[in-house]
Amino acid sequence: MKKPRSTRLPASGDPSPRGATSDPAETLAAIGPVARSSVVDAVADRLRNEILAGRIAPGSRLPSERELSLALGVNRLTLRAALARLEAMGLVSTRHGSGTEVVPWRERAGLEALPMVLRSLERDEPAFLELLASLLEVRRVLVSEAVALAAERHTEEDIEAMKRLVEAQKANLPDPLAFARGDLALQRVIVRAARNVGLELILNSFTRFPEEQPEIVAQMYDRREETMPFYDALVDIVRAGDGEAARHALRTAFNAMDHDWLSRHGYHPDAKAPT
Repeated sequence: MKKPRSTRLPASGDPSPRGATSDPAETLAAIGPVARSSVVDAVADRLRNEILAGRIAPGSRLPSERELSLALGVNRLTLRAALARLEAMGLVSTRHGSGTEVVPWRERAGLEALPMVLRSLERDEPAFLELLASLLEVRRVLVSEAVALAAERHTEEDIEAMKRLVEAQKANLPDPLAFARGDLALQRVIVRAARNVGLELILNSFTRFPEEQPEIVAQMYDRREETMPFYDALVDIVRAGDGEAARHALRTAFNAMDHDWLSRHGYHPDAKAPT
């Protein structure tokens, strides 16, 4: 059995696992050449994964362009393009004459970083569980608040749109990814019924999840038939128009469902991650 790496996300600050390095020479030793199928993407992905997983420490300075391009097996133009992408993501900061520094991504990146961090980690790393639990908590907060606001602000057209999507989910039952996309479409209608643009923009961070994390999504929607009665109840909760009751009902339901899902797939949500 593969031994888990010691990467762990502390309660505050950036991940600093054992083995994380701030030494440029050690960084070079940890990075090997990348495949050339899509070189800029590959370089950006390689460096992004190392940064988000905490294997290149926040505050560290990357090796020089010459050293880094040689270690990755690419030219400097390709490297610069990849670093520009990382800078746009809020992962590094490049200053003329000072080189490129890894910044604390928790202070700079947006919510869209959560799926990227998950993709950067191995499934057996403790940090993977911590981030997965965080993702479920974010979903719980988003859905509960959106449903509460939708209960107070919906129109009859919103209710009809919800009912159509719930009915369409029956055809998606055999395919977990299609079911996940249908679920996100339903969440979109609920968020629009909430009349809150901010919640809708937050939801955008989750819409690519079926394509980016298909294995996790398939696991998350492993009991699709049991979800159908929940959808019917959800429509009734919104139609009832009681925001506070809706908020409480959704929080309670998602707490139970998320805890059950984590336990069912061996993540043991009540266990403390090893240090």
